[in-house]
Amino acid sequence: VISMLFYSSRYVVMKDARVEFCGYSVPHPSEDKINFRIQTDTTCSAEDALRTGLDNLQQATEVVLKKFEKAMAKHKKQTENAANESMDQS
Repeated sequence: VISMLFYSSRYVVMKDARVEFCGYSVPHPSEDKINFRIQTDTTCSAEDALRTGLDNLQQATEVVLKKFEKAMAKHKKQTENAANESMDQS
């Protein structure tokens, strides 16, 4: 799960045109440590690129969450309607 978070973070940071390289490594699975490396052009710092990327990732996850919740509500309503119809027919 943690590696998915860092893979996603790396992906959104790399989408920034100012970023030339972005990568991460886990020195050892038993350590609570991740090395994250960002190399940018001269127009921004690595910290700015990371903050921008994380903001973009947060916005994307909020969009996905809203769509998921909307789809779940629709599915629940359809399931309840189908159950009510089958009870009415009995």
